[in-house]
Amino acid sequence: MRNLLVVVMFLAGISLLVGTTILAQGSRSRERDIQEGKTLFHRKDSPTGIACIHCHADFNEKKEPDDHVRPAHPLFNGGFRAEWQSWDGRKITTLDLAISTCMQRWITERGEDGGKTPAKHEIRQLKAYLRSDKLSPEKKSKPIEPNFTKQLPRERALRVGDPTLGSTVFRKSCIICHATDGSGPAPFLLRNGYSRYQIAKKIREIDNPGLNGLVMPPFPMDRLSDRQLINVVAFVYQM
Repeated sequence: MRNLLVVVMFLAGISLLVGTTILAQGSRSRERDIQEGKTLFHRKDSPTGIACIHCHADFNEKKEPDDHVRPAHPLFNGGFRAEWQSWDGRKITTLDLAISTCMQRWITERGEDGGKTPAKHEIRQLKAYLRSDKLSPEKKSKPIEPNFTKQLPRERALRVGDPTLGSTVFRKSCIICHATDGSGPAPFLLRNGYSRYQIAKKIREIDNPGLNGLVMPPFPMDRLSDRQLINVVAFVYQM
């Protein structure tokens, strides 16, 4: 009986040790995923040159402003949203699909039909980062519905923008991608040759085929108002 008790206690100890080891390995694996996800979020050497940080802040914009207004809402405390919305207004019900959709649209290697499907481990890593305690401390958040529109200001309105005010909008919202030294994922817009209407369409992503299968991420009205649009169009037009 004593020998049986010793065996049972030994097996229980082994089970506890194995369980503790598995938990520790799982914790280390998750931490690696979080770190890799953070690296991916800020990665500037993606196939398109676009990183998540170009469009989404991974911090609280209200408490930690960095003087940029990106086209998409910040993802701080966004990892546990129950619903997402794609650039074309489609509802997305899982974070995995939201990440995959976004990466395929703007980040992954281009193919004949647009971006390629992202690697599963990259989706997992970005998801781990977005759901990490630092980035989503509340473990819940409300869905956000960007205010997209297919309507542009009238041609007459586009002609009366203030390029001086537009330069401020450009510095806050455009230069993160259209860097003046050409280091951004998008070209510098000096002598761009676009009409005012073409510039406005690209900013709102209306009938915009883009280049090499890649279009510019759109600025919805709740991120860039029509007045700001009119002014930045005036600035970009005269560059």
